[in-house]
Amino acid sequence: IHTKNMNTMKKIGIILLVFGISVASAQKIGYIEMERIVEKMPEYETAIDAIDAQAKAWEAELNKKFEDIESMYQEYVASESSFNADMRQQKQNAIIEAEKKANAYKEEKFGQEGEITEVQESKLKPIYDKVLLSAEKVAIENGFDHVFDKSADSQWIYTNPEMDITEKVIIDLNLE
Repeated sequence: IHTKNMNTMKKIGIILLVFGISVASAQKIGYIEMERIVEKMPEYETAIDAIDAQAKAWEAELNKKFEDIESMYQEYVASESSFNADMRQQKQNAIIEAEKKANAYKEEKFGQEGEITEVQESKLKPIYDKVLLSAEKVAIENGFDHVFDKSADSQWIYTNPEMDITEKVIIDLNLE
């Protein structure tokens, strides 16, 4: 119990020390709303359209694969009684193999490390990099020590609107 209290006291001491140093240095912190900025960029819309077009093309191909599998299955069911045991096994194996290939294609294109992620990265990263460079430039020009992205999923409870440099970045990017 004593060591638990000591560990808690140490943690509190470290937090107070860090807080004290932060207050003493009085750093100026700003923020941007990345999505608000990129949505004003024509190249963002172009990138999103290209990503959507690629995804739709892959989806159409995937749907075709599953429709073909469904047709194979329906043909198998309709003719199953006329097949001998070997033919039945061959047809079942063909359907199973087609399903495996379709699922592999789905994973290859849309899985966690699928090609759609690579397409998104290649299309969007240059746009986000452009915004980040502009935000850095605006932050330096306006004396900010730190700038963060106030995205919808961030955990900030309150942000002072005076610290919002989104409009300055939009102006710097000639978006208005």
